[in-house]
Amino acid sequence: MNLGIYDKITNLIPIPLFGIDFIISRGGFYLKRKLIVKVMTTAALLSACTYPVHGASISLNDINQSYAKDAILGLVEQGIINGKGNGKFDPTGKIERQDFAIILAKALKLDIHSNPEKPTFKDVPEDHYAYAFVEAAVKAGLIKGVGNEMLGVGQNLSRQDMAVFLVRALSVVGIGKDEIGDIDSRLKFSDAASIADYAKYHVAAAVELGLMKGINDKMFNPTGQADRQSVALAANRFLKVKEELETPSETPVPTPKPGEETPTPAEKPTQNPTPPTGGSGGGSTAPSDPNPGGNPSTPDTTAPMVRLLSAESVVVGDNVAVTSSETGIVYFVPYSLNASTKAQLESFVADKLANKTIVAAAQTETQIATLNLSPGDYKVYAVDAAGNVSAPSNKIILSAPLMKQPTLHFFDGRSLAIAYEETLNPLFVPNVNEISVYTKDGELRLPQEIKRVEITGQYILVTFAEPQPMARPLEVVYAPLSASTAVRSADGKLSPAFGPTAVQYLPDNVRSLLEQLISSAETLRDNSTPGNTAGTYPPFAFDQLNQAILNAYSAADNPNSTVESLTSAYNHLYQQIEAFKRSRLKPLKISLTEENASFVLNSNRLSVNGMSARIKDSSLEEDRYDIRNIGNLIKVTRDDAFTELEIHFNPVAYGFEIQSEGETIGHIEIETSDPSLIQLTGGDQGIQVAPVPNVNQDRPVSLIFKVFEKDAEAGKIELPIRFDSEPPTVTGVTYDSAQGLFLFQSAEPVYSYPQTIPLRAQVDYSSNGDFGQNSIDIFPLVDREDFEAGITQDKRAVMIQLTPKGLSKLAGELPGGKFRITIYGMSDFAMNWQQELHIIDAPKTQ
Repeated sequence: MNLGIYDKITNLIPIPLFGIDFIISRGGFYLKRKLIVKVMTTAALLSACTYPVHGASISLNDINQSYAKDAILGLVEQGIINGKGNGKFDPTGKIERQDFAIILAKALKLDIHSNPEKPTFKDVPEDHYAYAFVEAAVKAGLIKGVGNEMLGVGQNLSRQDMAVFLVRALSVVGIGKDEIGDIDSRLKFSDAASIADYAKYHVAAAVELGLMKGINDKMFNPTGQADRQSVALAANRFLKVKEELETPSETPVPTPKPGEETPTPAEKPTQNPTPPTGGSGGGSTAPSDPNPGGNPSTPDTTAPMVRLLSAESVVVGDNVAVTSSETGIVYFVPYSLNASTKAQLESFVADKLANKTIVAAAQTETQIATLNLSPGDYKVYAVDAAGNVSAPSNKIILSAPLMKQPTLHFFDGRSLAIAYEETLNPLFVPNVNEISVYTKDGELRLPQEIKRVEITGQYILVTFAEPQPMARPLEVVYAPLSASTAVRSADGKLSPAFGPTAVQYLPDNVRSLLEQLISSAETLRDNSTPGNTAGTYPPFAFDQLNQAILNAYSAADNPNSTVESLTSAYNHLYQQIEAFKRSRLKPLKISLTEENASFVLNSNRLSVNGMSARIKDSSLEEDRYDIRNIGNLIKVTRDDAFTELEIHFNPVAYGFEIQSEGETIGHIEIETSDPSLIQLTGGDQGIQVAPVPNVNQDRPVSLIFKVFEKDAEAGKIELPIRFDSEPPTVTGVTYDSAQGLFLFQSAEPVYSYPQTIPLRAQVDYSSNGDFGQNSIDIFPLVDREDFEAGITQDKRAVMIQLTPKGLSKLAGELPGGKFRITIYGMSDFAMNWQQELHIIDAPKTQ
């Protein structure tokens, strides 16, 4: 079949290769973009990827998930490739550079016996298994090393090197800028800059020829590694081309130049095709043309080629422009439908899913109507007179026709109307993620909260959570998430995306609205009560509202007030009304100061010395067992930030009062959930909490704090009581010889009660580590002179710090020896004391 655009080549055969149309003659490949590729044992290139075996006897069990499964099985069945044994093919296994050289040499049947006197590469000596094949490939100009006279034996083959070797093996000629064009314009991959300079032209050619593709059509990954399944897939594709090349073809007759006679093709004797052998790659010799200068005697089995001329997106009703390489018919078909016969395409048209148009002339623009088709993704097929169906075109998006741009205006301060000229389909309501409304503060966007969006008639109504201030500029954006959910008219026209579009709330009757707002503000003020208890309003809120009312009167009563002054007064008064409403005092709330807190009691303290815990309004920085600050146990608040509450103990009433700005607004009562376990006693020093004698510590019990306002209970909270009669234990000891610091970690926080048993320590040193009764090598250190005992800030350890004087005393002894340290007065919060004795090495090395 003769394609009109190739007027210098006659009797050409179009062959689809990897989705790219080639014109193949006996002399070579002719690519549409000036690339001329000589046929060079194409089918043999990868038919020798592995040593041929009898594939029928091999069962591979690790290729079910491989994208090249069918190709692998086909090649195994033909005995072209095999697995690695034990039923494994290892589809993701890599190919090393020297092994790929063997593949190329065998595929092209290179001479492997004429080796050079000296090996070309240092890492491929004469006794290397790949030596002869590597030298043959070097001689043929197929491979080069990685530098320093090294081939790179053992290195996995990269994708860019794969492109280099494949293009060289195909004997691509003229790979220069004049032939390929601008490399950067061809290599659209996001990582094109990462492709090595030596490989750029070859990658461009490999992609152009369809030999290789990118990853997700975005990246080429030049340094990524080729695996066995990708080689199998390529081999399978090349074998299909091999079959086409073995089909008898005609010798092309070049188009004569002006003044020259058309040469007559030389007749060749008819020969029987020679079947290919074991990856030889040699095509058969074609028989002589029985009908020179006429139509081929064989039927037309070559599919036409179709090309899109239109943009990627077309509106329903507009035509789609295409060209076909042959006369016939072109079909505009939904992208989800596939066809391999003309009958299938005709059925799509009959079902009103597709449209078709006659192609009157090859390589001439043809228009396909889209009227009455649904919006969506489509593609184009071409069918020639013989019924051959082309490969589909690229995807083209058919979009619904658009309505005109809407107008925007406010119905009131809360309602924004987006108005169209056509009635809208109420089933396609945009969500709040598709419509955004915001103000701007410099470059900062401040979104306005949308309460709901609805459609009525010709309007999209946007209701805001809060009224918009008058005359404040807003910007509105409509960006549908997809065409399938976009706003549309009753007859299917889509709303165009728009924005940012400016709009503002500015009614015509601003003065009248201001007067109405003043009246509402006065009514609110007159019906509200000042105070500091729940339901009342703070005095400062009345002051601010009254001032805003006066300012509004000044603007409303002035006949010369501008629109700007009226809107400013309206906005300010509205803001003060809302602020006044928010200032209404909420009921008191009570909660624990710390989550999961507990009230610790030690029943032993009561039996030993009668000590109990007392709750009061202490000013101590931290609680002690015997004194607990109520502010560290509970907190009383309101749901506002206008008032600060304080809790004070009343020694006369033996109770706690809640005060705000010096006035008592409520009180707190404390109870126990089980009086048979816990006794509460009021006094002028606070509320005493003590367990009963021989208390059952396994029974749960709590303190209950109740808050009252206006003599009514406003809330309560329980604080569990936890009994603790176990002393703390040391879980680990460390010694920092450089700092002279000992740390005795505890399983629970450590406390010291100087008024009872103060924290102290006894520190002895022995150079030989003998602290026996008869030892004469014990050196005692003096407390507060040679060392100091204390508690770490996080209360998780007791620390013994040697002073400079203590370190000086031991200077002649350290490092080495041992310390004996006894800790006294180590207590937990519940006043459980522990005496700890420890023998600690003084290491010779830090």
